[in-house]
Amino acid sequence: MGGIQRFVILVACLWFVSVDARRKLKRDHQEIINSYDDVSTGDEDYELEPCQCGVFMSQQMGFKDGRRTKPKGPPTGEPVVTYDTDGPSLPCGSIGFKHCISTCLDVILKYLPRAGPVICGAVERDVHREKAFLFVRNCGSEWNPTNFSAGKEFCCTDGKHHKC
Repeated sequence: MGGIQRFVILVACLWFVSVDARRKLKRDHQEIINSYDDVSTGDEDYELEPCQCGVFMSQQMGFKDGRRTKPKGPPTGEPVVTYDTDGPSLPCGSIGFKHCISTCLDVILKYLPRAGPVICGAVERDVHREKAFLFVRNCGSEWNPTNFSAGKEFCCTDGKHHKC
């Protein structure tokens, strides 16, 4: 009789565990559906902000003689080049941040062939072997790094671009 009792207890325990797991799964599934509903309906709780793109140079990131390759901390000063998107405002949060980066990359890719003259014309100092880094500002007043850079170094003298 001991074997049958153990079997019944095991089945009862498994049943209780499966019921609890189904409840959690259903609750998690409902939370996911609710989060999609909030985003897709444009719920009034979502704050919409315009997207702004900014290009900062290596010196503004605290780089000295190319010793560091990734920006650390916020940039200093104002961006060399800025772009305010004309499109609709984006929601605050990770979704808006990703759309803002995508929008800025689309704009930058259009101007990339002329980046040297544009940056050298905008910067108010001589530039020697500096990279340009993309930052975005969607919600709030801080510039947020995107980990995207032009991939090449810029050299400018008296506002004119030249080969490094």
